[in-house]
Amino acid sequence: MCLERCSMPGGRRNAASRTGTIGKTGSTYSSSTNASGRSNSGERTVGNSTDDKKIDEIYNGRSLAPKHVPIPVVPVDGQLTFEIMSLAISIMTTCMQLLNIYKTVWWLPHSYNSYAMNFYLIDPYVLVFIFTIVARRVVYILLSRSIDTLSPVRWLPTIQKIMRMSLSITVMIIISWCLYHLAEKHDLLKMFYLCYPSLSIYFSMFGVSLTPFFDISTSSSCGKEERKTKYLLDKPLHNCSLNASAIRAEVSTLKFDFNRRIKQALFASSGTAFICGAAPMIFAPPHLYFSRPWVIQQAIFFWLGRMIAYFVHTCPVRYYDVLHRASLHLGRWVKIPNENRNNHMYNIQPWNDAVLWPHGSIVRHNREIYRSEGLCTAAEPGNTDHSRFHTFFYNPTVLLCSVLGAHLLLVGFQLLILLRTTEWCQLLSIALLLFMNYYTLFKIARDYLICWKVYRAEQIIQERSQMVVNPVAQ
Repeated sequence: MCLERCSMPGGRRNAASRTGTIGKTGSTYSSSTNASGRSNSGERTVGNSTDDKKIDEIYNGRSLAPKHVPIPVVPVDGQLTFEIMSLAISIMTTCMQLLNIYKTVWWLPHSYNSYAMNFYLIDPYVLVFIFTIVARRVVYILLSRSIDTLSPVRWLPTIQKIMRMSLSITVMIIISWCLYHLAEKHDLLKMFYLCYPSLSIYFSMFGVSLTPFFDISTSSSCGKEERKTKYLLDKPLHNCSLNASAIRAEVSTLKFDFNRRIKQALFASSGTAFICGAAPMIFAPPHLYFSRPWVIQQAIFFWLGRMIAYFVHTCPVRYYDVLHRASLHLGRWVKIPNENRNNHMYNIQPWNDAVLWPHGSIVRHNREIYRSEGLCTAAEPGNTDHSRFHTFFYNPTVLLCSVLGAHLLLVGFQLLILLRTTEWCQLLSIALLLFMNYYTLFKIARDYLICWKVYRAEQIIQERSQMVVNPVAQ
């Protein structure tokens, strides 16, 4: 299997400067630095050839940089394709909710109904409101692609702002027009139920920014060529740096980016599920009889399915690989219990934020003693953010396995309900939800199997590297 070695620009394997004591020896080293490259944070680093020779003598020419097994190319849905699929799924779910609410007994011999639904009871302004909300992202992406193709590069940012502002005004006018007519027919409590949940979640997550309302991608604010590169390579990219400060800065950037993606996935799935699943029930006539528990159940199923689908779309395999590679460079510190500290007293060194610590190093930081784990460790001892990042992404297979298990439970529960359901409209609605979730299940299972095989091989390589470096470090 092909391996990717973290090498430095200019052809040198380990252009690093190191200062500090290693174990019992008097040799010194400092954090390894990238000779001419930049990390994700944009920090430029400079190497020192004298210390390079020292560290090469200490490690017999072996680098502290982890070896990465490249992830194979995995096909992913484009942003436009995913949004069109989401729009179709949302429309189908809305239709199924309306069918469960306004269904008739048209098949009976003496029925007064000629259609499967009481269409005259459906408020058309509710339908316009729902369609405007769920279709806004497709319209936004189509307009953005058209502007990217037709507009000159120098005018692109200005035209994008004008387009976004014009689309925002148009959407707000349509929504206000629908809400005005709905307020004339329904009480204010229903209007509160319709608007408050989505607005409160959105403003608490994103503030007054309009971009997440239209676009969940990671490249909405970039230029034409940069957006194409980010789409193809699934940025942010990982830079194999041997600079401890640059590694921590990169991890901070990746943590912020991951949290932003999770927030966008949560809002997109929750907002769509509430509008498509709950809005038809909120504005149903009070005298109309329907199975309210079933409609609520379908809305919850739709929300869970879309939440996992958005999560898989915003965090594909290659993005997990970027986080995983950063976690390997970050490493982690394990606190040494008080009863075991006497055994390590002669090895203790003060922690230095400029040092890239090798495996097995013993340091003191904030009156606590820690031992490093990993081929190299750039993390700050006791930093919960660094520990959490390493725990989540050192082996992304665990996270993918959790998502896969949750989705399997969802699909299994829906299959059980399908087998116990007898009404035709309920059979149709649960079957469509299952059909939607099967595609997501396929993508999660594929990603899990790929990560499991790749990171299993990589873990064996890292363990062998630690066995080589650890005796030297101690």
